[in-house]
Amino acid sequence: MAAPVVSSIAPTSGPTGGGTIVTITGTGFTGAIAVGFGSADATNIAVASDTQVIAVTPAGSSVANVTVVTAGGRSAINPAALFSFSAPAATGGATPYYIDPALTSTIVGSLVNVLSAQTSPDALEAQNILMRRLALEGDVVGSRVPPPRNITEIGGYLNILGELKEGAMREQTLAGILGVAGPLQAQGFISNATPLSMVALPNDRPAGAAQPSIPTSAYVRSDFVSAVQAALKTLHAAGATLPLIGPSVITLPKGGPGAAVPANVLAYLGRTLNIAPQTALAAPGTDPIALIRASGTTDLFAAAANAINPATTPVTPANYDALQCTATTKATVPLAAASFVPLAPVLGAAGFYQASPPPQPANATDLAWATFGNVTGLVAGETLLGDELTLLHRPDAIAASVFASLLNAVWNGATFV
Repeated sequence: MAAPVVSSIAPTSGPTGGGTIVTITGTGFTGAIAVGFGSADATNIAVASDTQVIAVTPAGSSVANVTVVTAGGRSAINPAALFSFSAPAATGGATPYYIDPALTSTIVGSLVNVLSAQTSPDALEAQNILMRRLALEGDVVGSRVPPPRNITEIGGYLNILGELKEGAMREQTLAGILGVAGPLQAQGFISNATPLSMVALPNDRPAGAAQPSIPTSAYVRSDFVSAVQAALKTLHAAGATLPLIGPSVITLPKGGPGAAVPANVLAYLGRTLNIAPQTALAAPGTDPIALIRASGTTDLFAAAANAINPATTPVTPANYDALQCTATTKATVPLAAASFVPLAPVLGAAGFYQASPPPQPANATDLAWATFGNVTGLVAGETLLGDELTLLHRPDAIAASVFASLLNAVWNGATFV
C-alpha cells in the first residue's frame, strides 16, 4: 500500500492551546489512523473520504508539518501543509459583549464518533451536515448570531424572520419571550424526504381544440400510480382517453389570522384526480369526455370517456343524452349510436370516486363533476389528519400551514373533524 499524500490544509493557523478543526486534503486517506502536527498527533480525526481527513489540533507552538498516517506509512512533508500555532490576540482587558462558544476537541471527537457509528437516515444526514460544515467553515457553531441586548434588537430579529417567511421560527421566538408554550416543532433533524411523492405520468392529450391547453404530464401520488395506470390501460384498450390536470407539487395553504381551511382536504393529501374540464361539455359527440345518461331517461348525468379511437376491446354503441354547456347555459343533446366508457367503474377500481350523487353542472364553469377522490386506507374514527399530511409534506411546511392546529382531526368517513 502506498503512503498517503497531503496536498493542502485549511485553516493554516490556530491557537497554541489546540482545538482547531483542520481539513486535510490529499490522496490515499482511506483507513487513516493518525494525523500529525509536528511531533504531536491530532486529538481526534474523522476520515471524510479517500481525499479528505478532518482533524482537531493538539496543543503546540511555532510551525508544524502536517502529515497523515495510514497502513501504507506516513505522508511526506509538504511545505504547502504547514500549520502555525499562535497565541490569542490581546483584547486590552475588555470583556467582549458576546463570545461565541467554541467546541472543544473532546466534544468534537465525541460527536464525530457517535455519528459515525450510526446508520439511521437521520444520523446519516447529520453526518453529511457536519462534514460539509467542517470542510467549508472549519467549525460547527461559529455561524450563530449574538443574542439581542435590548427590545430594539429583538424587534430587528423578528422582522428578519418575518421577511424570510420563517413563520414557525418567529412564533417559537415570540413564545420564548413571553414564557408560554409555543407551537410544537418536529424533533431531531428535518429531512427533505417524505414517504410519498407526486409522480409524473404521460398525460392523454387527444386531438381537438383543447389539446394545446392539456398538460403533457399528469401527477399522481406515488402509492396510487399502479392503480391509475391500470385504469388508463382499460380506457385505452376501449379507444378512450382520460386527460388530467393537477400540480406537480402540492403546496399547503399558509396559516395565520383569518386563514380558512379548504373544503376539499383530500386535494392537499394527493388523494384526488381532476379531469381536464376543457375536454368536456362543448361538443359531446366529439369531446374526449362527456356527461351522459341513457337516452330518454331522467337519470343523473355521469362522466364518461368517448371511445372514438381504434380499440382492441370495442365498446357497443348505444343511444345517449348528453350535457352541452356554455359559460351561462346548459342544454341536453341526443347522441345516437355513440360509444362511451363510464368512468365511475373504471376509476372506482383504482380507488377514485365522485361525490355521491354525481355533481350536475349548471354551466361550463361549474367544475365539481371533474374531481374524483380517493379514501383508500382512511379508517373512520382512527386516521389522523397529521399522519396523512406527513406522508407527503415536510414537518416545517405543515407547521406553517392552515392545518397546523388540526393535526389531531380524525377522519369520520367524509372529512376530518
